[in-house]
Amino acid sequence: MGIDQTMSDFDQIHYQTSELQLLARIIQTQKIPNALLFCGRVNTGKKQAAFLFAKGCNCLEEKNLGCQSCDACRKIDGLIHPDMLCLDLEKDKKNISIAQIRQMGENIRTKPNEAKFRMVLILNSDKMNMQAQNALLKMLEEPPGKTFFILTATDESKLLPTIHSRCQSIRFKPLSETDLEHYLKNNFNIDPVLCHIASKIAGSDPEKAKMFAGIQNDALPVDWIKKRRWLLAALVSTVRSSRPQAVGKGLMLSAYLSGHPDLLDDSMVMIKTFFRDLMIFTFHPKKIVNLDFYDSFNDISQKFSHPVFVKWNEEWMQAENRVTSNSSVRLTLDRFFLKMIASKGSFNI
Repeated sequence: MGIDQTMSDFDQIHYQTSELQLLARIIQTQKIPNALLFCGRVNTGKKQAAFLFAKGCNCLEEKNLGCQSCDACRKIDGLIHPDMLCLDLEKDKKNISIAQIRQMGENIRTKPNEAKFRMVLILNSDKMNMQAQNALLKMLEEPPGKTFFILTATDESKLLPTIHSRCQSIRFKPLSETDLEHYLKNNFNIDPVLCHIASKIAGSDPEKAKMFAGIQNDALPVDWIKKRRWLLAALVSTVRSSRPQAVGKGLMLSAYLSGHPDLLDDSMVMIKTFFRDLMIFTFHPKKIVNLDFYDSFNDISQKFSHPVFVKWNEEWMQAENRVTSNSSVRLTLDRFFLKMIASKGSFNI
């Protein structure tokens, strides 16, 4: 795990001052817990904090969160330390299986090779199925000597209460929209309006903020700047069209979204900002997310009454909940657009 100056987990760590102080105090006492549970949203520094804690526990210079230069710290940084074990979802799998937990158990049967304290890091621990959680619970009840577990989770409610009770929990706070906006402005040559939009859409996730701001890499081939503008323009066109045309456009948009599941989650977030902007534009036009569609919102707000926008926003929230609960995406989106268009009443541009 190299240390760089991109907005990675490492950078996120600098926003977790109280959490790092707590970890440093634990190391100072030399009373290392059998298990820690790091809770918080994605990209809030949980993984990097785990490795910093591991370095602090094993630093040959006995620095609280590692000296970064001794043999132990350098091996942990380079991901070549034999006693730093990391378990995560396997490729194309939705859950961490009992087989993975059992294999990890076999790997820690013997004493650590060279570490003062061996770390077992389980990323996305809330993705463990119930069998895997029960298997892990047995290890937490009787942990191997000189071994500590760190579990990271975005939704700790999915973990067994008995796992919770055996872990010391530390919550990592999300970055604010202001922090993200400043980061984009200060580190990339990006239009300020785009920085504002990307930081608002990202939901405290810096990797999402970079993606929505058009900072591309090989793993993110989609141009989300163009994708967002196309998506919002399609929504504006649907709203502005007469009812027969609007039905066709709404159903075509539904077909597109349901046919691109890899883009669905982020697209739905953008649609959410569209209806949210419509709802608040009448009263707070300067507080909309999509400032580059200001004129469109202004035009639409003059042709509909505000309760219509409130209704659309409520309908969209219900559609989001249905999709999250595994309802048919196509049927859910078709239903939403048909209800949205129907609520336009007899309005005809």
